Amino acid sequence: MNQESKISIIIPTLHLARPLNKKRFFMPRQTIEDLLGDIKKNVRAPYEVIVVCNGTDEDLHDYVSRSSVIDRYCLNSTNVGVARAWNMGAQLADGKYLCYLNDDVSVGEGALERLVARLESNPEVGQVGPAGSYWRDCQHERFVEADGPVEADVVSGFAFMLKAETFHRLGGFDVGFTPAGCEEIDLSYRIRQAGLKCVVDQGVAIKHFHHHGVSAYRTDIRYMGHVIDTQTLHERNSSYFRKKWQGVFP
Repeated sequence: MNQESKISIIIPTLHLARPLNKKRFFMPRQTIEDLLGDIKKNVRAPYEVIVVCNGTDEDLHDYVSRSSVIDRYCLNSTNVGVARAWNMGAQLADGKYLCYLNDDVSVGEGALERLVARLESNPEVGQVGPAGSYWRDCQHERFVEADGPVEADVVSGFAFMLKAETFHRLGGFDVGFTPAGCEEIDLSYRIRQAGLKCVVDQGVAIKHFHHHGVSAYRTDIRYMGHVIDTQTLHERNSSYFRKKWQGVFP
C-alpha cells in the first residue's frame, strides 16, 4: 500500500480512564491508551491518527496533546456528540480511507489492511467492518454470523471503514442524532440508498469491549448545554430514524 492509500484513523473519546459499569465490573476496560498502543504495534499500512475529544477533563486533553501516536486532534470545550465528532475527524483527515474506531476496541495485526482489501475488492462496496446486522423495515432483525465476508444491511459503529470520497459525497453523519445513537445505522442506510454495499468480515481482528461504554447502562448524557438519559435518547433517536427510513427498504 503506497502513501496515496493512507488510512485516516478517527477516534472520538470522552474519557482517559473509562468509568466502571458496576454490573460488569469483572469485564476488562479497554481505553484509548490501549487502542493507540495496538495501532502503533499492529498497523503496517500508511496511516494517521486523529482524535476528537468530547470529554473535557484536563488529564484527557493533556494526554491527547502530548501523545506521539496522535497526528491531529480536536479538543472540544463541550460534548458535541458522536455525529459531529466523527464529522470533525473527517474534516481533519487527508487519507484515502476513513477508519472510525471506538476508543474501547482492540486492533490486531493486519486488521485495518484487511478492511482496505475488502473495500477495494469490488467497486460496489461502500462500507466495511468486522460486525454488522440485518434489518427489516427499520427494525433490527439479527446479527451477521458468517465465516467469510458477507453483505449486510448495517455495519456496526464500533469499527468501520469507507472511502473519504464516499463519505464527503454523502454529506457525512446526520447531526440530528446528537448526542449519540443510530447515526452509524443511518450512514449504512444512506450508503445502500446510493447503490453501494455494506460488507461485514468477521475474520478481521478487531474486538469491542463494550461492557463499560455509555450504551451499556442507563445514565445521563450531558452535551451542548443539555442533559438526556440514555433510555429517552434511544427512544427519541429510534423514532427519528424510523421517520427518515420507514418504507424506503423492505
